[in-house]
Amino acid sequence: MLVVPLIEIVDASPAALAPAMEGLGVHDWIVVASPNGAARVAPLLDGVSARVAAVGATTAATLGRVDLVPPQQSAEGLLQVFEHAPERGGRVVVVQSADGAATLVDGLRARGWDVERIDTHRAIPVRPTRRQQFDALKADAVIFTSASQARAWADEFGTSAPAVVVAIGPQTAAAAGSLGLKVSAVAADHSLAGSVAALVRFFQR
Repeated sequence: MLVVPLIEIVDASPAALAPAMEGLGVHDWIVVASPNGAARVAPLLDGVSARVAAVGATTAATLGRVDLVPPQQSAEGLLQVFEHAPERGGRVVVVQSADGAATLVDGLRARGWDVERIDTHRAIPVRPTRRQQFDALKADAVIFTSASQARAWADEFGTSAPAVVVAIGPQTAAAAGSLGLKVSAVAADHSLAGSVAALVRFFQR
């Protein structure tokens, strides 16, 4: 296995997070879209009465305290759960990357929630070494664990890629596809472990 750094995670507006969480009540929510966002939310949860939702299990594990992880671990899966929520119209603070799609924000607003989006971090491209570039293109497969990684790959390599491309989830797959990369498999469990499992299943066909 070869790990090729394509992005670096840096802070975006983390200072806006604490004020956004102030005054949240028991009928309100904090929705966290990624482990990087969770790492910035977790230290602020003491004394916060709002419920906490995580898009996936890895994000939930980083948070420590979580009230909801959707059965389908994706933004779309979380929206399906909120579709059937008994109460509507409360506040929701959505914590995500500045590079992230507006799927959660738009979907929750459409379902009647008062939504504030906080972009706590962003991904910036990192250029691999020449050796890493060579080894990456010679690999049998590549796994993208975010849309930012797919975009960084396309910036570096264009549409050249190993024969098998695995995406961690549908948003990453859509980003890769829009860049001309042919996605071979999409992980059912949107985590690194799920992506590896999708790769194994692909080769076992």
